[in-house]
Amino acid sequence: MSREPARVSPDADAAERRSDAEAILLERLAFERLLAELSESFVDVSSADFLSKAERSLSKLVSFLGYDRCTFAELVAGDYLHVLCSAAASGREPLPRGRFPYRLPWFLGELRAGRVVSLARLPDDLPPHAIDEAEHCRKTGLRSHLSIPLRIGGRVTSVLSFAAMRAARTWPADMVPRLKIVGELLGSAMALARTEEEARQLRRRVWHADRVARVSALTATIAHELNQPLAAILSNAQAGLKYLERGDAKLDLIQGVLEAVVREDKRAADTIRSMRALLRQDETEREPIDLAVALREVLRLMESEMLGQGIRVETQFDEGCRVMADKAQIEQVVLNLLLNAASAMRAGEPAQRRVRLGMARRDGGMIEVAVHDTGKGIAPGQLETIFEPFWTSRQEGLGLGLAICRSIIEAHNGRIWAESNVDGGARFCFELPAAPQAPDVADTPPASIEREMPAPSDGTEAIVCVIDDDPAVRESLGRLLGGAGWMVASYGSADAFLAQPPAGDVACILLDMRMPGLSGPALQRRLMEKGCAPPIIFVTGHGEVAAGIGAMKLGASDFLEKPVDAEVLVAAVGRAVERHAGQRRLEHAQGAAKALVARLSPREHEIMQHVIRGRLNKQIASDLLIAEQTVKQHRGRVMEKMGVRSVAELVQACEAAGLLSNQPP
Repeated sequence: MSREPARVSPDADAAERRSDAEAILLERLAFERLLAELSESFVDVSSADFLSKAERSLSKLVSFLGYDRCTFAELVAGDYLHVLCSAAASGREPLPRGRFPYRLPWFLGELRAGRVVSLARLPDDLPPHAIDEAEHCRKTGLRSHLSIPLRIGGRVTSVLSFAAMRAARTWPADMVPRLKIVGELLGSAMALARTEEEARQLRRRVWHADRVARVSALTATIAHELNQPLAAILSNAQAGLKYLERGDAKLDLIQGVLEAVVREDKRAADTIRSMRALLRQDETEREPIDLAVALREVLRLMESEMLGQGIRVETQFDEGCRVMADKAQIEQVVLNLLLNAASAMRAGEPAQRRVRLGMARRDGGMIEVAVHDTGKGIAPGQLETIFEPFWTSRQEGLGLGLAICRSIIEAHNGRIWAESNVDGGARFCFELPAAPQAPDVADTPPASIEREMPAPSDGTEAIVCVIDDDPAVRESLGRLLGGAGWMVASYGSADAFLAQPPAGDVACILLDMRMPGLSGPALQRRLMEKGCAPPIIFVTGHGEVAAGIGAMKLGASDFLEKPVDAEVLVAAVGRAVERHAGQRRLEHAQGAAKALVARLSPREHEIMQHVIRGRLNKQIASDLLIAEQTVKQHRGRVMEKMGVRSVAELVQACEAAGLLSNQPP
């Protein structure tokens, strides 16, 4: 008897269709939520964190879709793929960043043409001429692949790819447009991040060009600021020589001469450091700076310029005002405002030329800096436009100075504005957020110097080598270190040091960075390769940050910039010599411990290995299949030969001999 086929009621069929429609709708809603989440993560993204955010986005995409791997890559000049980031499911490896190593001509041709590559069954779905692609699928086990070319700016710039290795899968037609949206989001975010980075680099170059232009306008001032201390140094030194020639050189006179030389040298060094900071092109890390110190440095550079124009400068600073900033950039803003003030008063009467530079704390944790002048002032209608690019009231000006000031201050989360004074002239102000307060230890003498500096009697046997191509520097450093109690050997080059090193124990090397022949860092690497590098202190007139970091990474003891203060130098050498002495003491202790271990017989050495592991006599006897009394006898001889009275002392001696590193737990 035959059965009739089961009939599905119309209501059940409608319910099934409704259920399928709801499932599709829920899936689309989930994808829309994922897309919104990814879009939100790229609202504020820089070039520095784009790759990490993109990689997290790909991981979410892999988890949501259940694919084996997802990759975002650039199509470089249409010639090859450069993998930017990749994510893979658990148990699978993402593609490494960098150039994609395989040559796939048919695949690249499709991408260049802007065509989606959708292959559900590989290598069967490949065209016959895609030979390299078929071979690649067989080698890697690729079962299915989808690549979506992305157009940014009218050309294909990047590719979003998906791969399946565990099992073949199809790529539904309605899914491709949705995945393309994700790819375009990544591509647009990448383009935006790069554009912002290029704009930042351009802004830095403009800021630097403005600094150079402003400093160039102060050439006469800079020459004056350097010639003054140099003249004082020369006069003091010649006066000291005259005293010595006459034979009536009293100790207090010579001391006064030397103190004046030191003071003027530091004054010249401060001027040079200020100029180097302003002219340095690379952007430094923002750090807490004392605004009063920065303002005084600018005033020192401007002093001769102001005096030459008959301008009287008045200051009023709240002390202890610190901001988180790039010091050179803040000094650039103040320099710009002071030069503008001087220019505005040029046509006025000399007796009326006055600039007031003030700094004070304001409500809301802000610090305000204000520059008042007695010039012609600013028309009310121009107060809002003077910070726009290319706005200027001077025939010789470009109109970029105040625009650069505004961009710098806004980059520091501050604001800048201008006002007209009631009694004439103008007032330019800017404010910056105050830095968190830190304990003020600037006036506290460094107590560590006394402890870290060995007494001269402890350091007389230590040889400190000075390697510098400048004879005057070698001579002065030799005198300074000799006066501190160390033996000093001087060399004019690194090659001379290698050719004839001192006969004694080199406890420290004071090394210049740049010298004819072998450079300072090259000598450091050469000594490290030989395994005989003592502590090295770089003392250089080229204090580049990158060079200092590289030297310290290679193990340099310190990195000092010329001219260096005597106390700082002597303290640094003291630390280096003490470090060398500690290393020598450790090596001596290791040698002595190894000599004691060498006196043990093979059986005693074997017993000792068990003892330092904490084994009992009974356990040792069981392990070695000997009598417990025999273990006791060997153990006693071990303690006697090693010169120890307890297991703890024996462990310390073995540790000194380097025997514990190979011990099993």
